[in-house]
Amino acid sequence: MQNEQTVKRNLFRVAIDGLSDAAGYFSALAILLATLAIVHQVVIRYIFNRPTIWQIEFAIYLLMAATFIGAAYGLKENSHINIELISGLLPKRAKARLDLITSMISLAFCLYLTWKGGLMWWEAYEGGWHSSSLWSVPLAYPYAILPIGMGLTCLQYLVKICDQLKRMKSWIH
Repeated sequence: MQNEQTVKRNLFRVAIDGLSDAAGYFSALAILLATLAIVHQVVIRYIFNRPTIWQIEFAIYLLMAATFIGAAYGLKENSHINIELISGLLPKRAKARLDLITSMISLAFCLYLTWKGGLMWWEAYEGGWHSSSLWSVPLAYPYAILPIGMGLTCLQYLVKICDQLKRMKSWIH
């Protein structure tokens, strides 16, 4: 029975890590596409003297996606900003407890953002909202970025918290 639970935990971790890796690749691609859209705008507008309507908005949405969807990958790779002025002075076990507490608080915050973002997305979807620009993008697409990104980050926080608890449990034995 214990071995079956271990296999399930490993599959959970592998699946979440795979989703986070995919989110990281998606974010990199989004940044590349945003850059190309801005370059395209500059070339069309300043070299060919033709106005454009979609590049800025497209780039903004892509950079939002890179930020929120890429957050899970950043967490997986431990690439978020860490300020260790005080926590770096703590003993190993106290620092581990503090990391666990901050991870749980962060998970709660990400769950809240996922929930509120989902409500916002649903309202935009049901209402058929569109951006006020000439491009008139259906806002359900960019509004989906927040709940998707924060949902992926929640899953990665669950993996992180499980790892922290497992590490702390090994100190007891």
